[in-house]
Amino acid sequence: MSIKRDILWRINLVYLLLALVGFTILLQVFRIQVFEGEHWREMGHNSTRIDTIEGRRGNIYSEDGRLMATSLPFYEVRMDVNTTGLTDSIFNNNVDSLSKNLANYFQDRTPEEYLQSLTEARASGERYLLIQRRVNYNGLKELKTWPIFNRGKYGGGLIYHQQNRRVNPFSLLARRTVGYARDNSQSVGLEGSFDEYLRGTQVPRSMHRVSGGTWVPIHDDFELEAKNGKDIYTTLDVNLQDVVENVLHRNVRKHLANHGSAIVMEVKTGKIKAIANLGMGTDSTYWEKYNYAIGEKTDPGSTFKAVSLTALLDDGLVTDTTIVDIEGGQKDYHEEVMKDDLWYPYNEITVAKAIEISSNVGISKLIVQHYGADPAKFIDKLNDMNLTQPTGIEIIGEPRPTIKTPDAEDWSGITLPWMSVGYELDITPLQLLTFFNAIANDGKMMRPYLVSEVRELNSVIERFDPQVVKQICKPETAITVKNILQGVIERGTAKKIASENFTIAGKTGTANIAKDRKRKKEYQASFAGFFPAENPIYSCIVVINKPSMGDYYGGSVAGPIFKEIAEKCYSTSTKTHQPLVNNGAKINGTLPISKRGYQSDMQMVYNNLGVSHAPNPDTDWVVASTKDRSIELHTLEMRDNLIPNVRGMGLRDAMYVLENRGMKVRFSGKGKVVGQSPGYGKRYRKGTVVDLELR
Repeated sequence: MSIKRDILWRINLVYLLLALVGFTILLQVFRIQVFEGEHWREMGHNSTRIDTIEGRRGNIYSEDGRLMATSLPFYEVRMDVNTTGLTDSIFNNNVDSLSKNLANYFQDRTPEEYLQSLTEARASGERYLLIQRRVNYNGLKELKTWPIFNRGKYGGGLIYHQQNRRVNPFSLLARRTVGYARDNSQSVGLEGSFDEYLRGTQVPRSMHRVSGGTWVPIHDDFELEAKNGKDIYTTLDVNLQDVVENVLHRNVRKHLANHGSAIVMEVKTGKIKAIANLGMGTDSTYWEKYNYAIGEKTDPGSTFKAVSLTALLDDGLVTDTTIVDIEGGQKDYHEEVMKDDLWYPYNEITVAKAIEISSNVGISKLIVQHYGADPAKFIDKLNDMNLTQPTGIEIIGEPRPTIKTPDAEDWSGITLPWMSVGYELDITPLQLLTFFNAIANDGKMMRPYLVSEVRELNSVIERFDPQVVKQICKPETAITVKNILQGVIERGTAKKIASENFTIAGKTGTANIAKDRKRKKEYQASFAGFFPAENPIYSCIVVINKPSMGDYYGGSVAGPIFKEIAEKCYSTSTKTHQPLVNNGAKINGTLPISKRGYQSDMQMVYNNLGVSHAPNPDTDWVVASTKDRSIELHTLEMRDNLIPNVRGMGLRDAMYVLENRGMKVRFSGKGKVVGQSPGYGKRYRKGTVVDLELR
């Protein structure tokens, strides 16, 4: 019995102890859940989170397929220094070599510092040691070949996570138009307007926090894969964009302007081929700080007289030969005096002449005469010409034009005459250019646009075609306005910008944009027009805000910039040139001659142009001359030990001839050789340096 009681006593004791343990556990659960639950739930929430993996953002291309914005992969590289497959033997035998590779490649720490970091991390049990935050793809490939890392994730502890970084291969070219992709605020430019296309899809990724506050992915493999964004192809021409930006930059610096903008548009389509915006920073340097061409509206000044002219002509109120008395260039409107900028020795002039000399008095008198009794008709005409509406350009931020109406509180007796010459209203450079582009296009207004296609894996999924907004005036009205605007360059305020190579039509503008124009003078110079005038290919506007070097007139500040842009557009674009050969017909007029060169190259050119020529079987290098209606090719004399005559050659041919004879070549300029030193016929030795001047 004593044994039985002893066993029962022991069993009861164990049972009692188990009961006490169970009660204690239940008590702790109750305490934690009721009294400390909020604290531990918060701790659990803070130790895990859901991140996202985002697909690569789409690319932005120029019209000819050159990359203007892209996302490049960069990698955050870490190391599990205590991964299971990394034994002490492997680590100790290879950590020196790994440290040297890291130091040599990244150049941010010494091998000893890397060695110390890796050794201490292994001793402390580190599982997520940061190696580098930004490693490019080629760097990652290189890194994978190094000791320890070449064993992979489980054998060598190598961990890396991809991150995408937005880059612009052309740096600042069209930077504000291409825009910026921002994570925590609204993107700007095309990056913002086409974000829904460019942005890749997102998939969730679970993260947990480890020691030191580092967040580590819980899983590396996902059922869902992030989808990359789509690519957009713009209407921009990289070459024209480069030309416009360089010309604008040089001139805003020359005039120490507050800012400037320029736009080039294709007349028939409305495609924006180039758009540049440069503002002065606090350090007096210029950069694309704001898209003035699209986002800034101001008084346009005298460029708006082309609008007033179009309204008068289209309503049949005047012709180009209608006479107006400019009254000595001064007119009173309700105790406000309007003056012409320049005095002319005549009073009665034609409407065409009033535009050519940019007479404020002449244009305002005509507008008041014909619309003064009912100003709403003039505003209705501006609305018919779509000047009261934004253009609808894709970029976010285009304001609506400010055009007063007769029922507005600030409408007064001086509003209509001043509005007719570009005051009492606000409009952006793009909105004004869209009007000039319509005049160039025989009155057909095109919607300006910057994106032509959206593609996915080279498949076009959406195309944006040229869009006609409306016919803003009769075609014959537009033709008359074009002819009058051509007279501005031939005989008027912009005659200094006439080009020898092609015709230009346009209008100068000089506006005092100060808020209190009576007390302060802050000018804006502008020029808007198109070229070639008889068959316009491009329209263009240049606006220079607050030039501060004394000159502020549109004809002498903005006009020359327009001309330089136009001439470079003309010289670099085949669209502006008439074909030399039409359906195989031979060229009439002066025969093209290449003075000196390689005979087979010259023969190929002459054959393609249909030019008669007589081959010279005795030599490879020839001199060309004209005889009657054909070309004769003569032997280019080259004597041993004498420098040959390479004047008239292209650089490639000249270098070939000289370097084949053992000479070295230095050159300056571009084009054909117009000078050489030492001159031809001089004796030379191997290694003699010949300087070539090209033009």
